[in-house]
Amino acid sequence: MNFERILAATVTASSFPPGDGEKRQAKNLRGQAFVMCDEGRYAEAIEVFLQSLRIEAMESSAVGGVAWCLAGMGQGDDALVLLDKAAKYDPRNADFALARGRCLKEMGRLDEAASAFDTAQGLDPQNGAIFYEMGLCQAGIGRDDLALPNFENALKRDDKHAPSWDQKGGCLCRMGRLDEALASLDKALALAPGMSSAWYNKAQVLEGLGRGPEAGECYAKFVALAPAHMAEKQFMARQRALELGANPA
Repeated sequence: MNFERILAATVTASSFPPGDGEKRQAKNLRGQAFVMCDEGRYAEAIEVFLQSLRIEAMESSAVGGVAWCLAGMGQGDDALVLLDKAAKYDPRNADFALARGRCLKEMGRLDEAASAFDTAQGLDPQNGAIFYEMGLCQAGIGRDDLALPNFENALKRDDKHAPSWDQKGGCLCRMGRLDEALASLDKALALAPGMSSAWYNKAQVLEGLGRGPEAGECYAKFVALAPAHMAEKQFMARQRALELGANPA
């Protein structure tokens, strides 16, 4: 994709603030784009984010969405250029630092990502999303002891955030605190029954607790719900479900 076109369309100010109806339209477009992003349809998502930005210029979640898509397409350096330019327009906006950290994390540059999240936290200390992303970084380098308090802090700010319950459960599982892990994962699934990662984590916890048949059913749930890019993990979960007596679809 032509990065210069994307950059010019993304990082641009508008002298005409949108009305309420236009803001709703832009929000709906962002929602569509994030779904495409989750499905790995990055090029399509960028075009929809750009539509929303033509309505509501420099809206931070859309700018971050464009950057995330670029990183997902292997254009991480372009994503960072875009976010650095956006931050010059609005240096006190924590969302740009948060997006920068997410892109660096996607690129495997976890130390730099943690630094970006620290910057974001300094700008917006009450933002639960920053604690969540910091927890993901720390879990990614095997520091569950540091990740767990961050997921707990994220939940103090939003106890309905299912991914934080899921990640907390995963940390507790790896730390051997299986009963606590199960309670956390049950909360995640009560909030988001379609969250495939929580079913997988719950299966592992139940196996650790010696509850094989229940674990098999959870693996089968994961197989049914996992996105296409997790095909290898899906295959392994299917095999384990069969070994435990479940019948994955």
